[in-house]
Amino acid sequence: MRRLLSILALLCLAPAAAQAYQWRAGETTNALVLPAGETLAEETLWAAQSLDIQGKAERDLWLLATTAVRFDGESGGDLRVFSSSTVITGTARQNLFAYANGLQLTTNSVVRGEMALFGASVICEGAVEGDAWIFARSVTLGGRWGGRVRIHADEIFLAPGTRIEGDLVYTSPKPLVYDSSVSVGGTVSQAQILLPDASPRSRFMLHGYLFLAALLVGMPFVGLFPMLAGGAVRKLRLSPWRVLLAGAAALALGPFLVVFAFVTIIGIPLALLLGALYAAMLYLSHIVIALWLGHALLRAPGPQTFSRVLSALATGLFILYFASALPGVGSFLVLPVLVLGSGALVLAFLQRPCFPVATLPPVPPPLPKNPDHNPSEETKGVAP
Repeated sequence: MRRLLSILALLCLAPAAAQAYQWRAGETTNALVLPAGETLAEETLWAAQSLDIQGKAERDLWLLATTAVRFDGESGGDLRVFSSSTVITGTARQNLFAYANGLQLTTNSVVRGEMALFGASVICEGAVEGDAWIFARSVTLGGRWGGRVRIHADEIFLAPGTRIEGDLVYTSPKPLVYDSSVSVGGTVSQAQILLPDASPRSRFMLHGYLFLAALLVGMPFVGLFPMLAGGAVRKLRLSPWRVLLAGAAALALGPFLVVFAFVTIIGIPLALLLGALYAAMLYLSHIVIALWLGHALLRAPGPQTFSRVLSALATGLFILYFASALPGVGSFLVLPVLVLGSGALVLAFLQRPCFPVATLPPVPPPLPKNPDHNPSEETKGVAP
């Protein structure tokens, strides 16, 4: 767990401004391409509809795309990828963090450090020298693995010829069956599933209870902190990439600040306060996402009254908890909801006060010293 947190801590490094990049924009596409032979000397963030990286990055590289990412180049630092579909055939000389619906590491891909993958369908056939964590619905594992491999998935398939030098720990409803050509240097163990597989009726009843509990928390939140809640929704709508980076940094940096304050002994009260604020941020993150989702669907014009805000909140929470109750959906909503909701809260909190600021009435002008004195009487009879 400590090494997994170290990988997540990579997200708290804010990327510097890109020094060399190319935009290729058409009428219906927005693609960003780094041709082979070009080199990025600084830490770089690339965001577009699709990305095609063939060159080399000497430092850390962030890749964010709404549709697809293809990485054929080389990253001298850490590589972080967020996309709907990702194919990696290049080399990451340090750690790799990737989140995608469809994620593939081909046979030519190489990861020199540690790796954490999140996706619906994950295929890994390359070489990974460090430890690896994979969370997906379906995982196909092949290639060579130099460290400990931890897999959490509903379906796990080990390709023939797979070599794992460390331990293999998996969490799955079915025992793992693999070919005799698969080599595991350590032990193979099945971890216990955290939550048993409940029936659909009991699952929806549980999420219905959680929906009512979240609505009960969201009502005083939007009532007591209207500027914070509204600012978070606006940040999420107007600056999604900044929200994504701020949320990733907040999630990764929070536990380290709590631990650092706790080990100093004198900072234990501060650590407890920071821990409570961190837990509140994690829970309120899905309240913010529900508000944003409800407003996007209802689209109520004019000023937003408290009743309209509650209607949007209830609508968004219902959609989130209904989707989470569906099999195989809830686990893939947790990370984006936490990252985006936390980032929106942090940016809104840093930008403006949480409570409305009362405006004082204007100060009236001072009265004349002699109330009976009338300057108009002095000018009577005087020619202009």
